[in-house]
Amino acid sequence: MKVVHRIIPFVFAGLVAVSCGKKESTDTNEIAEEANEEKFDDQKEENDADFVAETVAANYAEISLAKLAAQKSDNTQIKEVAQLLEKEHGKLLEEFQTFASLKAITVPSEEEDKAKRKIEDLTNEEDVKEFNREWCKAMVDRHEKNIREFESRLEKTQDADLKILIDQKLPDLRTHLDKIKACEQSI
Repeated sequence: MKVVHRIIPFVFAGLVAVSCGKKESTDTNEIAEEANEEKFDDQKEENDADFVAETVAANYAEISLAKLAAQKSDNTQIKEVAQLLEKEHGKLLEEFQTFASLKAITVPSEEEDKAKRKIEDLTNEEDVKEFNREWCKAMVDRHEKNIREFESRLEKTQDADLKILIDQKLPDLRTHLDKIKACEQSI
């Protein structure tokens, strides 16, 4: 019995030491950011990689938000726009993942934490009218932000392939924004 009492403090100390060790991140956004920091020495290339990774994460969020609206909204116009967004952001996600693969850019496999919280908030919203308002507001805000980021990266990047991709996709984002604003005005 005395031996057991002597061993317990050592076992406990070992467990504490193991639990205080380096924590591995499971957030794929953080993992992608760190991998790209290590991979790209040139700041411009790293900025392009960050843009691509953030765009991939944003598209995961757009798809999740679109699916949620298609399920939860009672507004036909919102449901139609949500289905369009799910389809088109799915294509956009694939194109940016392919681009990332060609350029050896590490990208996340999920939306960012802030987007996850918004999705959770909207999922928990019980008043469908409030859901419609909040969903439209969130999607307008997200698309306006994405358009600003696309325009900014278009001006700053030296990567010709990235310029082409952004230039091709900006009109789609603007169309999405117009459709979402139309939904917002109709409710």
